Amino acid sequence: MGFTLLDTSDDGDFYFDVCGDGTYIYTVDWLAGISAYTFNGTNFTLLDTLYDGGLYWDVWSDGTYIYVACGDDGIRAYSFDGADFTLLDTLDDGGNYYGVCGDGTYIYAGCSGSGIRAYSFDGANFTLIQTQDDGGTYCFIWCGGTYIYVMRDGTGLSAYSFNGTNFTLLDTDDPTAAHQYFGFVWGDGTYIYAACEGDGIHAFSFNGTDLVWLGSQDDGGTYSGIWGDGTYIYAGCSGSGIRAYSFDGANFTLLATQDDGGTYSGCFCGGGYIYVACSADGIRAYGFSSGMLSQLMTMTGKVTV
Repeated sequence: MGFTLLDTSDDGDFYFDVCGDGTYIYTVDWLAGISAYTFNGTNFTLLDTLYDGGLYWDVWSDGTYIYVACGDDGIRAYSFDGADFTLLDTLDDGGNYYGVCGDGTYIYAGCSGSGIRAYSFDGANFTLIQTQDDGGTYCFIWCGGTYIYVMRDGTGLSAYSFNGTNFTLLDTDDPTAAHQYFGFVWGDGTYIYAACEGDGIHAFSFNGTDLVWLGSQDDGGTYSGIWGDGTYIYAGCSGSGIRAYSFDGANFTLLATQDDGGTYSGCFCGGGYIYVACSADGIRAYGFSSGMLSQLMTMTGKVTV
């Protein structure tokens, strides 16, 4: 198994996360805001960048709107018409907004110092529906259909349900394990995977009642980003590069690692590619086929916003 580096793209300052909606790729940069790209399998094309203040931590799209967690500036909603971003609304209900995700009906935010929040968005305005704080530092978040999983640094990975009015904390993995929970979290419908910084990658199952730790693996470095394509799990490991794993329900197997420079963080899989935000080195696109993880694109340049 091996990697092929084809290119690296830098149109900002500090790329931290990436997502997509099936047509466009969206990145958030701590210092430069939100950007939209297309990727044709060979080349990225930067379409627009917009910065409205604050630190942009996390990005998620429901296919219609793009939502961003902007630290102590709150949660933002954008539209994108293929050429230009439009800021639709910003709402700050206190705390530091780190994570954002949705289930098709509600938008959820992980807010350090304030807990987990549920919002509705009507295309013009956010409405805060509920906030619940069960302790710990709430950060990144993943919605797996029925349940919401949130990383609570200092406490653990927690599973919540939301009935449109109230949250219910269903379970938290064993906090005495003392794992670090300040990375991203993602699920494939069977297992939930957590990037636990200096504690590696962890896998859990959840049956609606019990969140069960299944196994972990630490191959060095700081695990920040996590995503998968239904077969393999990919981790952005800060200064150690990108890693590909398989998981059999009990054990991880490391398939490949490559470090092409920069600080690897948020990951996203779409259209057969793996996209990774690489801090000051920009965004990278990878493919994974027959055991070969190949970097597909890089271009350089700066955008002033």
